[in-house]
Amino acid sequence: MKILAVADVHCPRFLNEFKQSIAQQSPPDVFLFAGDMVNRGKADEYSTVLDLVETKLGSGFPIVACFGNEEYNEARKEILSIVGDRMLFLDEKSFIFEVKNDTIGIVGTQGSLDKATTWQRRNMPSIKGIFERRAKRAASLLKKIDKKVDHKILLMHYSPCIETCIGESERAFSWLGSRKFYNVLIEQQPDLVIHGHVHNATKHYARIGSTLVYNVALPAVGKITELSLW
Repeated sequence: MKILAVADVHCPRFLNEFKQSIAQQSPPDVFLFAGDMVNRGKADEYSTVLDLVETKLGSGFPIVACFGNEEYNEARKEILSIVGDRMLFLDEKSFIFEVKNDTIGIVGTQGSLDKATTWQRRNMPSIKGIFERRAKRAASLLKKIDKKVDHKILLMHYSPCIETCIGESERAFSWLGSRKFYNVLIEQQPDLVIHGHVHNATKHYARIGSTLVYNVALPAVGKITELSLW
């Protein structure tokens, strides 16, 4: 199974880097977007991203995404309207599909932070509870699909572990990811976790128990991440 994955294109900010990388790719079995594909809530830029993918790779594979923090809450309805049925957003939802006689289950979530940002605290007074609920919901969804699939993927924007944040200040992890999601990995053991958000990481993958975790942020990795699994 061939997976392409990317995050933090922040279109149009890193669009040229995205173009250069996608030109080197062939069609995957699935393309995963781990959030912040557009910059600062610019919903119309999602069409730019999808047009490029379809021009270079066609449309014979599913594109599955989660939201990032720069796909602002107030822009998400517009984004969903713009992309229509060209792709699938998983916002605390799951999706099951078949590839080469394997059944794959994907759970999508924005993820959580150990510490809310100043903006989040000011504008989302219930943010602590939201972060706790997201972790519990992701665990519940992974558990629910466990007996239905051959392989489980957790697709999220924020990081679930400090290992794929190396290169950033260790003290900054509270604003990059959540230890609550680290516990989700240990307890539910998805086969693969794809995340973004961490632009300055120098280590891009890690193994947590039996789970492979990849940071696919374009500014960190410098290209679209290609994985050949299962």
